[in-house]
Amino acid sequence: MFVNKTNKISRAVWLALAAGSMAISVQAQEEQPAEELEEVVVEGSRLQGTAQAVLEERKAQAFVADILGSEQISRTGDSDAAAALRRVTGLTLVDGKFIYVRGLGERYSSTQLNGMTVPSPDPTRAVMPLDLFPSSIIESLNVQKSFSPDMPAHFGGGNVDIRTKSLPQESIFQLSAELGHNSNQSATPWYAGGSSSRDAAGTDDGTRVLPGQLNGLLQGDGVDGLSQAQSVSLMSSLNRNIDGEFISVDPNYGFGMTLGDAYDVGSESRFGFLSAISYKNKWQVSNERNVNNLAISGGETRINEFADGFSTEHNVRVSAMLNFGYEFNSNHKVEFNNIYLQDTKDRLRNRQFESTNTINEPEEERRKVDIIYEERELYSQQLKGMHTLTDLNNLGLDWYYSDNRARRYAPGGFEATFRVDIDPVTGARSESLARESNTSYTWQDLRDDGESYGFNLSYPVYGADYALTWKAGGDFYKKNRRANSVGLEIESFTIPAQFLQGGDYSDIFSDTNINDPDFRVGFEDATSTGDKYAAATLLDAAYFMADYEKGNNWRFTGGFRWEDFRQVSIPFESHTNFFAVDTAEINDLIFKEDDIFLSLAATYIVDAEQQWRFNYSQTAIRPDLRDIATTFYIDPLTEFLVRGSTSLQSSTINNFDVRWEWYMDTGENLSVAFFYKDIDKPIEQIELPSATEGAPQLLTANAKSGELFGVEMEFLKDLSFVGDEWANFFVTGNLTLSDSEVNIGIDDGASSLFVQQLAEALNTVLGQVTDVITNNKRRLIGHSEWVVNMQLGWDSMDNNHSASLVYNVFGPRIIVPGVRGIADGEEQSFHSLDAVYTWYATYDSTLKVRVKNLLDETKEIRQQGVAILEEDPGTEFTISYTTNF
Repeated sequence: MFVNKTNKISRAVWLALAAGSMAISVQAQEEQPAEELEEVVVEGSRLQGTAQAVLEERKAQAFVADILGSEQISRTGDSDAAAALRRVTGLTLVDGKFIYVRGLGERYSSTQLNGMTVPSPDPTRAVMPLDLFPSSIIESLNVQKSFSPDMPAHFGGGNVDIRTKSLPQESIFQLSAELGHNSNQSATPWYAGGSSSRDAAGTDDGTRVLPGQLNGLLQGDGVDGLSQAQSVSLMSSLNRNIDGEFISVDPNYGFGMTLGDAYDVGSESRFGFLSAISYKNKWQVSNERNVNNLAISGGETRINEFADGFSTEHNVRVSAMLNFGYEFNSNHKVEFNNIYLQDTKDRLRNRQFESTNTINEPEEERRKVDIIYEERELYSQQLKGMHTLTDLNNLGLDWYYSDNRARRYAPGGFEATFRVDIDPVTGARSESLARESNTSYTWQDLRDDGESYGFNLSYPVYGADYALTWKAGGDFYKKNRRANSVGLEIESFTIPAQFLQGGDYSDIFSDTNINDPDFRVGFEDATSTGDKYAAATLLDAAYFMADYEKGNNWRFTGGFRWEDFRQVSIPFESHTNFFAVDTAEINDLIFKEDDIFLSLAATYIVDAEQQWRFNYSQTAIRPDLRDIATTFYIDPLTEFLVRGSTSLQSSTINNFDVRWEWYMDTGENLSVAFFYKDIDKPIEQIELPSATEGAPQLLTANAKSGELFGVEMEFLKDLSFVGDEWANFFVTGNLTLSDSEVNIGIDDGASSLFVQQLAEALNTVLGQVTDVITNNKRRLIGHSEWVVNMQLGWDSMDNNHSASLVYNVFGPRIIVPGVRGIADGEEQSFHSLDAVYTWYATYDSTLKVRVKNLLDETKEIRQQGVAILEEDPGTEFTISYTTNF
């Protein structure tokens, strides 16, 4: 669980940011150690008017936005915020967690929880993974696509505000349960003998924890040259019972409970509470193929390294919410929200693995077993108030305070490679632990402590034919990060050959073997400087804006926002509490900038049904902590190694939006939008020149310039025009057509910021940087030129039944930029077709059946005509039942 403390490390980092310079000579306290390529769909409102309030809110907003309500999310049976956001026009989902808004990568979007900034427990991404938020606690999702002064200026594609359920109007007691199955859920490898006794709860019981003996050795004389007794003792402390055994996995299941009530306190006050808890246990089995290295030789594409085989993933998700609220005479409201989210992933892969040494050897193969276990947690406490001061001409005052803890705890990472010899005559196969590959263990722990607070003031002024509201406010945010990663490798080549025979890891390193006098084993510390680091972010912001309505036709909104942003990441020496850099170098590591950002919006109201929106704004995309560090991390999607650049700069964006909206009395609607974004110094990734073995290495760097433009269309239409018998059917959908271009700037030579950052990463002089980029100009990473979403819906005449058939497909999008003449790697179109049926059995009970991926599509990334990533997600069936008491 979370530990709320301020230690010497934290104070040192805060001093670095607050003062801009520091003289640090401090010994800090030691910290205790503690995927899928998705699709997009869009959800329209039901014609019966269940989402009318959502449409009215969208219509009344001054800026371009799309909103999904809880009833819309419920209709399609989406289980979390990430899945639900696939329903929004122009949004795509990557890795099941992160959204791309209008073709811009996840770094170009931002996420808030009830209007407040929260830290992310995922160190590989700048934004919160949206799959953490179950749909059971969500009231609505607001995706604002044009910038307004009262929101963070870190804005590119859009801002997602996850708004949790508020206090009930009446007593509520609800129970729900679900059961599911995936077509791939058959016999699959799993390490049942090495798993924790508390895996079903999503927590480790200590089985995977960093051994105390190893921690002591690493902080002392190290693991080189250990005596026989020390080696046996260290080997005994490691988790060795992790062989892959074929098992039949359990069905997917889950349950939830919601309890709430509201009470009148006197004649003008009201107090209420809402609590919710949910639990989900899910297995995902697939066949997965990764190609890590390509080369062109003699005009032909050559695969240098690949892995192909089973992937078994066990997910446990727990969420809990407890909210309290108090209202006084409708002018004053105070809420206290408590939200806890936990998502545990445990994955075993047992796959054929080949490299340049074995890929063309018919009598020799390799088998790789790797395990990833991670617990992601978020705990957020939010206190906010909303007040209308009637004695001061209805002056509005809103305020908030939020205290957040996020953690990613990943102990027990494991990887081992086995040699497989094949008899050329009989075909018999025999295995042994590969001598040329070390076996590795990893332990990682990352904690983010975030605090945010702010206020908003609004003052209305009314005239004969106008209404003017002045608005001003401030937002303040700080985040403290502590991260540590420890790696240990077992040197297989030091072990006598007779002990390496067999394909069971637990047998090779059994107690009998490791205690044999002839057994010798060497260890290697795989931890690097910077694997432990402390980091912090500070943001102070203030804004001023005006909202002016003239007559019945015009509305003008505009203002500016000032932000002062500071960020630093300080590496430690391995296994110590000493910084790896001196005072002067720490000063160079501090990222500081402050700027003013403009926003202007105009709305022309044609009549009660139609309106035009015009928006212009200036925003910025700043580097994340991972982007300014030179240490590598593994991208969970491609499994490539990615590093940042200490000289990375912010991207500045000019945003233009025009949208026409038509809201009909029947509940039908139609909208068409045009958008354009001019990006200076966009943050992109390119592959570094590397050897022909191992995973490719990517550099995060500034390109020279980029632009994105496109058209969006969204509609909802009933089918009564076909005939009266079709009146209870409707079709809804959207289409996005867009294009983008990024100019890397390699042609500018030594004056190019990109060339300078590349030379820094390669540790070479500018003149020796070669043209490694295949396409100096290409589309932005993650951009799809087209996205199509369609939904056919049906509601029975008695409102006891409803059904939806939802289809989505997106155009190919660049995931891996090409180098050395190799084409860009693109994720291929995924044709997603889902079906949902709901039976409102009684007034208080609902039965829902959902089938996902009816077409049994395979997710794929292709590069140079080769599938470098393939995954078969299977077809998923889920049935759920909800009842109210």
